[in-house]
Amino acid sequence: MPARKVKEPVDPTSLRRSSRTRRPSTSSASASASATTKTATAPASKKQKTDKTEADEKVKNNKVNDETEEEEEEEEEGRGGGEVIVDDKGKNTTSTISDNENKDVKKPADNDDDEAAGGPSTEKIEPVDIPDVTVKDQDDNDVNLKDEIEANPYVVVFAYPKASTPGCTRQACGFRDEFPKFSSAKAVVFGLSADSVSAQKKFQDKQELPYRLLADVKYQLIGPLGAKKSPSGGITRSFWVFKDAKLVTKVIGVKPEVSVSQAVELVVGA
Repeated sequence: MPARKVKEPVDPTSLRRSSRTRRPSTSSASASASATTKTATAPASKKQKTDKTEADEKVKNNKVNDETEEEEEEEEEGRGGGEVIVDDKGKNTTSTISDNENKDVKKPADNDDDEAAGGPSTEKIEPVDIPDVTVKDQDDNDVNLKDEIEANPYVVVFAYPKASTPGCTRQACGFRDEFPKFSSAKAVVFGLSADSVSAQKKFQDKQELPYRLLADVKYQLIGPLGAKKSPSGGITRSFWVFKDAKLVTKVIGVKPEVSVSQAVELVVGA
């Protein structure tokens, strides 16, 4: 009878050693996966950062645009109450001033009926002291507004916040369209703002404006006339009418179209 082979006992230690040799290291695999993940996500993080920067910039630009539009809308929609300026012949001419300025006006008690009916007061306004200064027009020529006022029977000056903006364009084109009426009354018209000479020239050429535009970059006229918005600058849309070298109408804070219609009525209908 053949002898049976006896299996040799297996050493458990060797089995464990063999198992450890074949099994990949968990920590090594985890580190490898982590490195791969970092490599894959790094470009994405950089892109996300760039996208976020661009988004923030867009929000910032939109905010600036909104503020600019709100300011332009506020300037265009100037509101005012009634006020009368008495000229040298005792004739009353209606004017409009801004709400803020209207609060400072002291109205006589004997005009309650006019006020209740929405009519104007009859307070006489002190004349504006036009400084004897020279500013440039759109063609870089010197203009002394004080001399112009003294040399012409009528001088109409309208101030606008910024050349070539929507509201200012409507205002300037309104005076352009009514210019023949001013000319027939021998009235000289000036546009006034703190824009540069070149900006005024572009504005005049593009809109075919037949009158001169004054570049009062230092607010030498805008300030004394009362249209400077704040100590740091800015212009409140306004207009003034001078007759025989005297101020007869001063309007601070007015809509573009209203400034034109009132100026025409005051000059042509006088």
